[in-house]
Amino acid sequence: MHEKCEKPDYMTDEQWEQFQAWQRAHPYGEQDENGIDISLLRANLKLTPTERLDKLLRQQRFLAETSRART
Repeated sequence: MHEKCEKPDYMTDEQWEQFQAWQRAHPYGEQDENGIDISLLRANLKLTPTERLDKLLRQQRFLAETSRART
């Protein structure tokens, strides 16, 4: 698993404790020794190349739409 993270400067001690408690209650998916969520990799590898491309194009459209909506 990953190394213990340091508290960011912008968080109070209380906020940091709450964040750590939330992380313990909501762990990420299966991780390798570097903390990379391999469950997401496995899920994407179950898709065909065409399905992966469709997913990427949907995400690009979403980002373009949200970018336009901000202006």
